[in-house]
Amino acid sequence: MLADTTARAHTAAMANGMAHQPSLTALRRGRIVAMAHTRPLYRGKDAEKGIADLALLAAAAAADCIVLTWETCDVKVACDIPLDATEETLNILIAGEDGQYMHVEFPYASHPVATRNRTGLQGFRPQWLTPVQSTNDLLLTPIQRAVEQSFAQRSAIAPSGLDATMVWMEGLGYTVNLIDSRPPAGAA
Repeated sequence: MLADTTARAHTAAMANGMAHQPSLTALRRGRIVAMAHTRPLYRGKDAEKGIADLALLAAAAAADCIVLTWETCDVKVACDIPLDATEETLNILIAGEDGQYMHVEFPYASHPVATRNRTGLQGFRPQWLTPVQSTNDLLLTPIQRAVEQSFAQRSAIAPSGLDATMVWMEGLGYTVNLIDSRPPAGAA
């Protein structure tokens, strides 16, 4: 279901000449607590920081698991990371607080659609190729930072600060949704 929903969101973005924005879903005990998409990003260091700072939501939510999604070319261009050959790939990463993660890559080929969209940008449709699954392989730097900081910063941001973190992130332009913001049992 997660892969299907993410693929549909990316397909809709591509039809408008865009890519799926990097996003983070914070989970606690198997329940979705909150979700966030990146704020508007400037190329370079700002993009790296904007992606890595998605971790603030996971830390504030006292997440024990996160799901990160991103599009490889989009993140590399935004962060000024050199592109290898064509790397059109939608990514889903599931990481736990134990530092282990599973990464599934969904490569695709882009095909232009016949008509331009309302923004005037060229739209595309993906032709999905065979997915590739890996465990604990190297990640793009901003994605790696988001994974690490999601759990490392938890002690610095109290679970009661989830609402404040949401307001702060929204003020910066992130799209944030609280789903189940109840603090974990035993939290003060």
